[in-house]
Amino acid sequence: MEKQKNYIVTQCYGNEGVFYECAFALLSMSRLYGDGFLSNTEVWIYTDKPEWFSRFADCPLPLHFRKMDEATITQWKGSNSFVHRLKIELLRDLVKDKQGNILYMDTDVVWTHTIDDMLVRIGSGALYMHVQEGLINDGSNPVLKKLSAFLKTSTEIKAIDPKMAAHYMWNAGVLGFNTTHGHVLEKVLALTDKIYPLYPKHVVEQFAFSYCFANKAHIKAAAPCILHYWNLKEMRQVLAAFFTHFKYTKWTELTTLASLLQPHLYMQEKAAFYQNRSIAGKLGKEKWQPIIPDWQDLLHQL
Repeated sequence: MEKQKNYIVTQCYGNEGVFYECAFALLSMSRLYGDGFLSNTEVWIYTDKPEWFSRFADCPLPLHFRKMDEATITQWKGSNSFVHRLKIELLRDLVKDKQGNILYMDTDVVWTHTIDDMLVRIGSGALYMHVQEGLINDGSNPVLKKLSAFLKTSTEIKAIDPKMAAHYMWNAGVLGFNTTHGHVLEKVLALTDKIYPLYPKHVVEQFAFSYCFANKAHIKAAAPCILHYWNLKEMRQVLAAFFTHFKYTKWTELTTLASLLQPHLYMQEKAAFYQNRSIAGKLGKEKWQPIIPDWQDLLHQL
């Protein structure tokens, strides 16, 4: 039996901070695999600026670029200009002429473990999302509580499935599926386009993925292999400083240096800051800021 091809895909456009996140994610792949990256695999970056990556000409990863112009980006966001709708259209575009295993990831991720076993399971029909965030109708999460109320009261949505709120919400920062499940993307798009005009919230796209994937197969978590630091936009400041300071450093050395930047530690620091903020700090809406490392000290840690 011929081994299935793997396609790792991300979207990277607009704010340069997103490009720094993407480069950091690529470095984490290289750190885990070295020169022996996954065989029979292509990495696809959907971007408005493929030329930005020319600075990493010595990157050994099998990079491929799909240029997205402004018209395409606008079209894929749809008539309601829903930014997360673009992800669905991107994946529909990818699977049009490809067969094999798809692993989509947002740019704000770091690979922590190799994904060989995950890809094998995807090839066998498993569906992956990043991590389960909770039962929609359990009432403990304020975002999900509002979504649950909408799903339970909308006549149009109840006509589709009166028990939609009984499903689990999964984070859609990572998605894994085989192209034999490509048709599920049509259901995700249709449900997104049905709900978003009625409930224009950012969670609609990931709910559509959660619902449609769960109706196809038991969803597995990608979190044991990939960290998605979606609630740490401040990491872009650190990464901008990192890539600026080491602008002329070779990819191999960058791979080692970047391994010393641990987003999960910044996430812990940020959470502790807001938990321990004084009353004055709360009233003044004091915001947490990451400490930019001393880059020479970083070099000495190696």
